[in-house]
Amino acid sequence: MANTFGRLLPENIAARTGIGEMLGKLTPSLSHLYLYVGLKHTAEELGLSGTNLWIYSDADHDANFARFLRDPGLPFPSVYVSFPSAKDPSFQDRFPGRATIEVITLGPYEWFQPWADTRWKRRGVDYEHFTTQGAGRLLDHLYAHVPQVRGKVDYSELSSPLSTRHFSGHPQGELYGLSPTPDRFRMRLRARTAVRGLFLTGQDLATLGVVGAMFGGPMAASAVLRRNVLKDFLRRAWWS
Repeated sequence: MANTFGRLLPENIAARTGIGEMLGKLTPSLSHLYLYVGLKHTAEELGLSGTNLWIYSDADHDANFARFLRDPGLPFPSVYVSFPSAKDPSFQDRFPGRATIEVITLGPYEWFQPWADTRWKRRGVDYEHFTTQGAGRLLDHLYAHVPQVRGKVDYSELSSPLSTRHFSGHPQGELYGLSPTPDRFRMRLRARTAVRGLFLTGQDLATLGVVGAMFGGPMAASAVLRRNVLKDFLRRAWWS
């Protein structure tokens, strides 16, 4: 959404919709640190399943997030671990003898603003030190909860919100577009816009995440075709 109305459309056309002005009053969703892990073993050899791990220090999530935002040296408030290669039945055909893991946690964009004007792979020693520390801490979490991969990691690399901005174009490296605040939902975005032929879709139209992006599709299709495509989809899914 930010790129559509902030970069893609000519300024005069974007202003006509009024959406750009509304977006200026909202905040982006959280950004993140993302550790990519490669192993020279198969998921089967390592006993990895497709089950995601959601790891929390305790149940007081709001307090843990608030403390971490103030001091990045404190324990991570949440760590997510996923096993993409274990979920993909074709992975071993394409990459025999290998496995992959993802380890993700919160990484506020504000922490990386000192390097905002630097280039990918040219961000300097301080940035490399900061991200290396983060990668090491996430690996420790991985070893604590998936101990069988200790000593088996062949490659690991950490991406920051600046990496997300570089590769995905999200202005502040946000993970899920617009932040899901009450103000965001009061906008009542619609798939059809004031610009002829321009329709909105994806998570910013519906709600954040994979499911939100999925429902953004039939919402946009319904606006284009002028009928309830979601109803058709659900009917077919039910009978299938």
